[in-house]
Amino acid sequence: MTNALEKINNLFKEKRWIKIALIVLLLMFMSFQLRAQTADMKFAQGNEFLKKMFSDEHGRMYLIAIDPYYYLRLAENLYDHGYCGETIKIINGKPMPYDLYQYAPPGHPLPWEPPIICLSAIALYILWHSIDPTVTLMNADFWVPAVLSMLLGIPLYFTIRRVTNSNIGGIVGAIALITAPGLLYKTCAGFADTPIFEVLPILFIVWFILEAIHSQQKTAIFAKKVNSISIFVALAFIFELLAGAFLNLTSGEIVVIASVIFYTVSFALVLIGLIIAGLKRLKGEEVEFELFAILAIITTAVAPKMWGAWWYGFDVIVAFLVIYIIALAILKTNIKLKDYIDIGNLRHIIYLSAIYIIGSLILLTAIYGVGAALSPITSPLSYNQILSTYTQSSGWPNVYTTVSELAKPSSWSEIFINAIGSDTIAIIGIIGIILSFISLRYEKIKLDIKYAILLSIWLTVTLYAATKGIRFASLATAPLAIGFGIFAGQLDRFIRTKNDMAVFGVGAPVGLFGLIILSKYSSKLPEIILPTTYVPIIAYGLLVVLGILAIYKMADILSSINDKKESIVKIATLLLCIGMIIPPLSAVVPFTTAPTFNNGWKAGLDWIKETTPNNSVITCWWDNGHIYTYEARRMVTFDGGSQNSPRAYWVGRAFATSNENLSIGIIRMLATSGDEAFEKGSVLMNFTHNNVSMVVKILNEILPVDRSEAYNILTKKYGLSDREAKLVLNATHPEHPNPDYLITYNRMTDIAPVWSMFGFWNFSLPPNTPNSKREKGAFFKGTSYYLGNGTMLAEVNLYGYDYITLINRTNITTAIVQKINGQTKIVGTFKIHKLYIMTPTGVKEIIINKDGQLSEFIRLTSEGKGWAWLSTRNLEDSVYARLHFLDGYGLKHIKLVKATFDPTNFGIEPGFKIYKVDYGTAYLK
Repeated sequence: MTNALEKINNLFKEKRWIKIALIVLLLMFMSFQLRAQTADMKFAQGNEFLKKMFSDEHGRMYLIAIDPYYYLRLAENLYDHGYCGETIKIINGKPMPYDLYQYAPPGHPLPWEPPIICLSAIALYILWHSIDPTVTLMNADFWVPAVLSMLLGIPLYFTIRRVTNSNIGGIVGAIALITAPGLLYKTCAGFADTPIFEVLPILFIVWFILEAIHSQQKTAIFAKKVNSISIFVALAFIFELLAGAFLNLTSGEIVVIASVIFYTVSFALVLIGLIIAGLKRLKGEEVEFELFAILAIITTAVAPKMWGAWWYGFDVIVAFLVIYIIALAILKTNIKLKDYIDIGNLRHIIYLSAIYIIGSLILLTAIYGVGAALSPITSPLSYNQILSTYTQSSGWPNVYTTVSELAKPSSWSEIFINAIGSDTIAIIGIIGIILSFISLRYEKIKLDIKYAILLSIWLTVTLYAATKGIRFASLATAPLAIGFGIFAGQLDRFIRTKNDMAVFGVGAPVGLFGLIILSKYSSKLPEIILPTTYVPIIAYGLLVVLGILAIYKMADILSSINDKKESIVKIATLLLCIGMIIPPLSAVVPFTTAPTFNNGWKAGLDWIKETTPNNSVITCWWDNGHIYTYEARRMVTFDGGSQNSPRAYWVGRAFATSNENLSIGIIRMLATSGDEAFEKGSVLMNFTHNNVSMVVKILNEILPVDRSEAYNILTKKYGLSDREAKLVLNATHPEHPNPDYLITYNRMTDIAPVWSMFGFWNFSLPPNTPNSKREKGAFFKGTSYYLGNGTMLAEVNLYGYDYITLINRTNITTAIVQKINGQTKIVGTFKIHKLYIMTPTGVKEIIINKDGQLSEFIRLTSEGKGWAWLSTRNLEDSVYARLHFLDGYGLKHIKLVKATFDPTNFGIEPGFKIYKVDYGTAYLK
């Protein structure tokens, strides 16, 4: 046994690349495994009914969140007919793919070039479907982020290893990145969206640039030839440029083909470059720094196709190179500093900077045009303006002010938690960035400024962005994770100096820390090591790799059993690694999240797809619009890609108003003419000199009435000409309106404060009036029971108190109940203004107290159990309340036509409801 362990130890020492390869595999498998946990559907807690509700006929879970359904629809279109839109339209004399469903009518054009997320899904689908014909494009799309996430840890590991010369530091930093909760959620299996592409390019660019700096410092000579790989790079980009020149030809499939070739060749070149570099280092040869510069250029050129804000990474790198050159130039003047500071070769840094910056700008110009090459300069200048779109004041309400991920953070703690999972890791990460000034790579301690300059710039830029919107906190994940890894790596290197202070003063406490962490989380170790077995080849591959590394480490420790200091060092550094990776791993195991889309919704949306005309429009609040367009293949008024528009007011108004005719008028207008009546340049906007408040006032007056009365209001009250009035009426009272179907679902009850705030929007208030000062309504949910003998009980929790209503044949009593120390105590009563009771026999409406500030809805099933809601008075007769709670009671022209199960939230069942809007013909009089 001892001889076997000794042989293993010698093998790893002789062939160090084996250990590195195993560590890389470990990080790849771990990243995938953490993200694959969602496929287990642990949210169902073993409930087979729920599992079936959120998965297809083969038991494969639906996509998570909302936006992935937009990209899935584009991917299906691309796969079916070669472009992302549903059809081709001539726009400004050029054929363009056209999205018929989003923000319709009229929809909008799409670029010929497909998003990379769509191409990735199709590539995985073609591969997987060739093995298993039951696989759908959605199934393949589900795994795209998990597969791509396997790349996340690689550049981080090598970057930190380059900074600290520590495998432990690289592992710790990579684990911190792949376990960051915000990043994990947005890149887990099922979240088939673009966040993965926001992170990957800059990670690889940073790695390549640091490798280039290191290589050129080692060789200290100019490479006489640019690596032959540059020839292939040039050919790839020339092909892309030539393909773009044929854009005006036919349907544009050439662009799709060019995109596929572009990505394939680019990624292949990066892989070839890495293989060349790896083989050279295995042979003990130096790697030309131009090779890494070219790889950085390729990645920079690919980045704009991945994410619109790609330029920030380029700017960070350029700022770093410029500041580093200036710092080196200053330091070079002081020869005495040479023994204390690692002063790089200024000439070569300038050469590297020129290669990277000029090469990137040339290729960006060749591929995308001058605008893209200038965007690293122009985009930062308009950065504050871009961020202000989330909080800007305008004549219309701003939906972005209610989107949680776009809200400004309230504290640094909120930013750190969203970025890296905890304040502790973030603080250690910042300390690690500071410690990167100290280099322990040499026999004596030196200062090395380059890593700290780069990481400080990177972290400062990303934290500044995070202060403008919590959604941007994830951009700070990478520099904080690198700093966290550097901290671990520097401790590792210091302990390995083997002086008494390092071994006993630091190593022993660090080892004790690791043991404490190991003991604290021991019960969770099986989950951490094997979070899921959903993909067996990865799960057991992880176990094999971990087992081999464990055997190696055992052999390594036993090899120094006779050297007390060496043994302490090896055990302490191992425990350091364990102690720093277990807490972040434990925090995300188990990890689960449920889809929004489900088979209940699918049944309803399929009904729309199969039974309604192609020109039908779905009206609902924006949040699920992408799901509706994907499954029903019908137009929606607005969705997650178009939510910040005047339609937020109009749709909110349609649900919040108690005037059915106004609601129908709004729906009819939006479904047929879209924004035509109120958009910039419209008759009313021109007539009122862009006075949004006046336009809204006029439309609210004419939409509920017939065409003749509306004409009189426009001409006699407001003074529009005959021609102007008729143009307005063509948009508000169209002769051939598109059919419309309203959808309500249980969560809409919870978000009533949002849509009702827009529906009640007071345009006479200053546009920047805080949302907290705006009128809004709310519903509070509870349960109801039939107790027999005509007696009913309703209980609703409101702000920690139970509001109880007891109804019998003779009277109605109310009580506010509070539980104190387990004891139930009546602390008061409340007044009900209006009471609605819905039973299988019908609806009863009663006015109880004219001074009541709350109204109540009670809905009982035939089994004698049901639901109850307390409502603010401004929503008691709202169209939404009558639709969702009372199935359209009191409404003449909006009828319930389909109801299916809604497992996404507490409320009515069946709770996914579809209503047909009957405009009638009287409005045309």
